[in-house]
Amino acid sequence: MALTALVLDVLSRVWPFFLLVGAGLALARLRLLDGRMTQGLSAYVYWIGFPALLLHSLSRLGRPGHDLLLGLVAYAGVGLLLMAATVAAGRLLGWSKDERAGAGMASGVGNSAFLALPVTAAVLGAEAARLVAGVVAVDFAVLATAGVGLLGWAAGRSVWRSTVQAFRNPVVAAAFAGVALALLDIALPEPLDRAVGMAAASGSPVGLVALGAALGLRETEGEAAPSGAPVVLAALVKLVAFPLLVWLAVGLTPAPPLFRAGATLLAAAPTAVNVFIQTRAYGVWPRGAARIVALTTAASAVTLAVAALLLTARVR
Repeated sequence: MALTALVLDVLSRVWPFFLLVGAGLALARLRLLDGRMTQGLSAYVYWIGFPALLLHSLSRLGRPGHDLLLGLVAYAGVGLLLMAATVAAGRLLGWSKDERAGAGMASGVGNSAFLALPVTAAVLGAEAARLVAGVVAVDFAVLATAGVGLLGWAAGRSVWRSTVQAFRNPVVAAAFAGVALALLDIALPEPLDRAVGMAAASGSPVGLVALGAALGLRETEGEAAPSGAPVVLAALVKLVAFPLLVWLAVGLTPAPPLFRAGATLLAAAPTAVNVFIQTRAYGVWPRGAARIVALTTAASAVTLAVAALLLTARVR
């Protein structure tokens, strides 16, 4: 009964995501959105929607204490390790650079802010959600930066140049700006904050519609479907390996047990729609990224519920 209730709770949180993805897919199949229009939606999210969203949300985080900081470092280390391992595995399996970069980013950057964090608050309590809010900053300021560097590398830049160029990415820059405002305890002027908040509210919904449109355009534009192996491996790394290793790694730090449980639950989040937006912007395996986002989000209705049930039993 407890598992059923958790699955239903997670489904109620996932369902709106699929409604928006379905809307984008339907518009594409009805030919109301074509490839150029979908790129326009993605460009809006890339330059305005997601940067505003990150600046608005991350600037409200508090400063982590010493123990929490070590827990966040452990989380970041696991994410970077798994992204590198996915890229290395892809090379051994003969994947293209685009597949390795796209799958690598998808295996590490999760939908922690809009799905896993609310689930954490509902299952583990408001205090757990407060403790693990910094994980959202790690996802976008550290893991997303590494992922964008991978995309730049796949697009033909050197590793060094792609890493430096990652900091010019509007989403990455907004993440760092938001974290800096939080650490310095600086608030945006009220009129600017309201404008950023309005743009922030549009980021995730428009991104999901663009994701659905990209899935719907798969056949109409005649492009080859992405290979299944990178999609499946990235999904398994994100939903299974990431939370397991975060549980072990954070357990080696002095971070509180409640943070350990919450960070593990956030690590189990499906791949973020931002991964699709970034791959679309760089022209690196966007359809594969779209499939990973859709697959992991669908699977998370069960995997997040199971993780929540196990972690709740541990905490209690």
